[in-house]
Amino acid sequence: MAQRLVYTRVSRDSQSTERQEHLLREAGLTEDVAGVRMFSDPATSTKIPALERPAFRELASYARDGDSLTVSELFRLCRDLPDILAVREWCREGGVRLQVLSGALSGFADLAADDATTSLVVNILVSVGQFQRDLQNELTREGVAAARAAGRRGGRRPVVTDVDAAREAYRSGASIAALAREHGVSRGAIRTAVADLIPGRIEPEPGESDPEVLTLDIPGVVADHLGTVDLSPEMRAALDAGHVIRRGRGYSLRVTAPGEHHAVWLQIAMTLTGPAGRKAYRTYAQRFAPLGATERTTR
Repeated sequence: MAQRLVYTRVSRDSQSTERQEHLLREAGLTEDVAGVRMFSDPATSTKIPALERPAFRELASYARDGDSLTVSELFRLCRDLPDILAVREWCREGGVRLQVLSGALSGFADLAADDATTSLVVNILVSVGQFQRDLQNELTREGVAAARAAGRRGGRRPVVTDVDAAREAYRSGASIAALAREHGVSRGAIRTAVADLIPGRIEPEPGESDPEVLTLDIPGVVADHLGTVDLSPEMRAALDAGHVIRRGRGYSLRVTAPGEHHAVWLQIAMTLTGPAGRKAYRTYAQRFAPLGATERTTR
């Protein structure tokens, strides 16, 4: 009996396979279904070729002629043209069909087919995808550089180390801005340190986020693209911790992160093309601008 081999992968321990599992469930591919066998490579970078990953090697030793290999998204299996070509060659040699459930190549019943049309389309789309990722990586680096030039830094925000001194200086009349410069932290960090000393301050409701941190619903189209970009560990962790919100046939990713993170992600989203991509960008920009942007982003 032919087996349906399912492969999942995440790059870091902090990442979740929730989206992959959702797509697989919709296709009827779960562990409790007869004939389905699951293989997973946790915390495995795509820099390691697919055929060299532990779980994929196990899958390869298990596969038999007539089986099928299914992945939720192509980049979970491989990201560059040489790697996909190597996987296709392995599939053809072993008589294994290759299927992707989401993305531009999802319409093919067998991506490992040796006909000229399939080979041409795979080569073109994977090459275009590689070009988009390279372009997005350039935009990410430019966005991070712009944020740093403007005095914004990514990662964990510095906290006030000498709280007593900051509080005493504030009581003596020092401004929050001056204390932030003196202690090398954000104004928000100073406000936190002297919160009970600020006249007329309204305490946030339980569960309310820090005013410098934004919780936004990132359209699924944008979230999918961000999943293909090389981001800083802090930005990637923030996305991985996001909560998926189902909206009809699509979804949004609810992410709580510093406003500067959202600014970089929004700049990356500007590369999206087509009606769906442009609409997703505008939606994200409209949600972000009133809350965190110093300038409204237009397109």
